[in-house]
Amino acid sequence: MNEIELFEHRIKELESDVKILYGKANGFAVTQAQTNIKLDNLIEGLDEVKESLSSIKNRPSIFWDKLFFAVAGAIGTGIGTVILTLMKGA
Repeated sequence: MNEIELFEHRIKELESDVKILYGKANGFAVTQAQTNIKLDNLIEGLDEVKESLSSIKNRPSIFWDKLFFAVAGAIGTGIGTVILTLMKGA
C-alpha cells in the first residue's frame, strides 16, 4: 500500500466518522429543540398556576372590601333614615 492509498483510506474513514458526528449533532439539536419546547410549555403552565394562586389569595380581600362597603352603606342608610325621621317629626 503506497502513501496515497493510505491517505485515501484514512480520508474515507474520517469522512465516515464526520458523517456519524454530524448525525449525532443533528440528533442533539432536535432533542434540544424538543426540550426547549417542553420547558416553554412548563413555564407557561407555571405562569397560569401563579395567576390562579394570586386570584385565590385576593379573594378574601375582595370579600372583606365588599363586606366593609356593605356595612358602610347600611350605616349611611341608617343615619340618613334617622335624620329624615327627626326632620319629619320636628
